[in-house]
Amino acid sequence: MKKVFLLAIYFLLLTACYAPLNNSGVATTKPWLDIPAKKTDFDGKQFDSCYQFRLNFSPAQAKEALDGQITCIDRCCWRSEQKEVVLDFNKDFEKNLKYYGRAEKYTPAKITLSVSHSNLVNTTSVKVSPQGAIKNNGLVKLKTQTVEDPVRLAQIESQARFLQARHNADLADRAAQQEETSPQSPDPAAIQRAQDLLQRLEGAKIDRYFYKLNKEYKNKGYIFLLSQRIFSAKETAANTYRVFCKAKVQSGTQAENLQSRTVSCGIWQVNLASATASPVDGVARKIKTQN
Repeated sequence: MKKVFLLAIYFLLLTACYAPLNNSGVATTKPWLDIPAKKTDFDGKQFDSCYQFRLNFSPAQAKEALDGQITCIDRCCWRSEQKEVVLDFNKDFEKNLKYYGRAEKYTPAKITLSVSHSNLVNTTSVKVSPQGAIKNNGLVKLKTQTVEDPVRLAQIESQARFLQARHNADLADRAAQQEETSPQSPDPAAIQRAQDLLQRLEGAKIDRYFYKLNKEYKNKGYIFLLSQRIFSAKETAANTYRVFCKAKVQSGTQAENLQSRTVSCGIWQVNLASATASPVDGVARKIKTQN
């Protein structure tokens, strides 16, 4: 028994020799295990220490899967508070796959680091499980697999197309509204013909739009009075005009306290040569496609 005990002490002494002393004067069994601080009693014996793992990862982005504070990579942790650290590389795998439609899966999924200290040889040890998962130089080499969810990826692509289409529509609407403030075409007769053509082609649908709007207000207990339509236009190309349709309305909850405002009935492109009118902004498109 005594022989076994002496052999154990000899082994610990040999192990301690492989790692230099840290700033705190404590030896470690791994070069990547750092001891920035320690606590000792009145006899100078250590009863606690703050350890930190100086690790590198391959692939480098694997570190992003870890919380460097909790895993004692970005800060030191007191042994009395945390003797074991689990590097869980796949803890957010399911969440990332569900959200992004694509996620990295690592092997090994988890690496457990258990820290202990021997006052007999003034050495702090770390046990790694699975064994060999961390190289002696602190390199954590992982196998990676990119997992995809085709349904979620298709959904993300569809959402991206929708958002892009809406963005393009918003840009077109703003551009069309800016044109309204530009100088009018010097040909008042052509402008009038464009306005008349719009009313002839789309007047019934514009009337139906305001009828539905009035009905919606009434269902909510509001008064909605349409008083006057206003048209303005400008030439954008030969025989082509941008026509802006608005209407003056009064609305409110009480007849004696109505508010006056202007409601858009769309921005339209009118071609006198082909006798056509097409919607430019969202309101006009809604009017054009309504039942």
